[in-house]
Amino acid sequence: MKSANRILVVVAEMGHNSQREIAGVSDWAREAGWAVDVVEGRLFGGKPDFARWIDFWHPDGLLVDPDYAHEALADKAARALPTVIWDAAKTPDLPKNCALVVSDSRVIADAAVRELLRAGHPRLAFVPALEDPPYSRERAAAFVASAAAFGHPATIYRPEASAAGRAAAPDASAFQRGLSRFLSSTGGPCGVFAANDPTAALVLKACEMSGLRVPEDVAVVGVDDTAEYCECSDPTISSIRVDIERGGREGAALLAALAAGRGKRARHSGNGGSGPGPVAHYGVQSVMRRASTTVLHVQDYRVKFAVEWIRQHACERIDAADVVAAMGCSRRLADLNFRKATGRTILDEIHARRLERAKELLKFTDVPVDDIPARCGYVPGPYLGILFRRTTGMTMRQWRKNALRGPGSNDFATG
Repeated sequence: MKSANRILVVVAEMGHNSQREIAGVSDWAREAGWAVDVVEGRLFGGKPDFARWIDFWHPDGLLVDPDYAHEALADKAARALPTVIWDAAKTPDLPKNCALVVSDSRVIADAAVRELLRAGHPRLAFVPALEDPPYSRERAAAFVASAAAFGHPATIYRPEASAAGRAAAPDASAFQRGLSRFLSSTGGPCGVFAANDPTAALVLKACEMSGLRVPEDVAVVGVDDTAEYCECSDPTISSIRVDIERGGREGAALLAALAAGRGKRARHSGNGGSGPGPVAHYGVQSVMRRASTTVLHVQDYRVKFAVEWIRQHACERIDAADVVAAMGCSRRLADLNFRKATGRTILDEIHARRLERAKELLKFTDVPVDDIPARCGYVPGPYLGILFRRTTGMTMRQWRKNALRGPGSNDFATG
């Protein structure tokens, strides 16, 4: 006998975004008293077996990732249950007990345009993902529209066609060479929005091939904030962190509404009452600003290095002396050049980065407030709380409560 309503989350392979999606589903389930099970298709040879999985877990509904969307819509056992498809292209022939949860390309594109214009690059371009899947095409169209709304034209990189006149098969090397030529022909500083973080890494390589400096000649922003790409690239990559956890919560709530027979009334913001059944949208959690969009108008490479080094290590209990040692010059010269370039001292920069990290932990995690100082590079005690209140006018608990009011309070943060 089942003890609770149950959601079965079906993913092809457990990755960075899948884990965040499941975390959001689990948060909603704990509050609603539902249970969550997860099945990873990779462990079953990669081929979905919905009848077997449903027979084993007895779920009340399915939440299926886009790799298995087509199979779920065609499978008799899956079609018999309420089903939410995660981030698949909109389909006009969804069953009546099926719904979609999708990222909002308009909000993502708007965040990208704002970040690139902030970096001082009025020429804008979009680079699609290698195989140009539906979400990539949606982001391209949204980026062009958003750029136009800000009064700036945007171009889209189109991979070169094959000799036969057909689109060339996806090939990273050919894609990168063509991209290098495209970037060289833009005629001045250019801000590039890449469809995802792996594509942003290809943009960096193409810039290197062309002798273009990042971010002075080409500023680059990706999507998903994938550490393996963003933090390991040189320079590090700014990225739009999509609010996947909120998407997971929205998807679970939508699935519960379908299971309760309320699917026709469960329309979420952004759908406008049209489309193929209920659709939940999720937007941007934050813009994680790194070196690929951080333009410092200073010739001293040591200051540029120091700013990025502080961003990466501020929460490791470093002090100004550690930064000076990393810069490789005298303390007096380091302080003088740093203040001239940034308008603040080395210690001010360390505290600013730590405060940004504290806000991320308060807004996007459930880490207890008393544990946050140690996570931000401070010894346990009142110092961070005093600094936080002096800077924001609120205690950390008040700030967290205000930040979690709802979607309206979800302003873009920077990391």
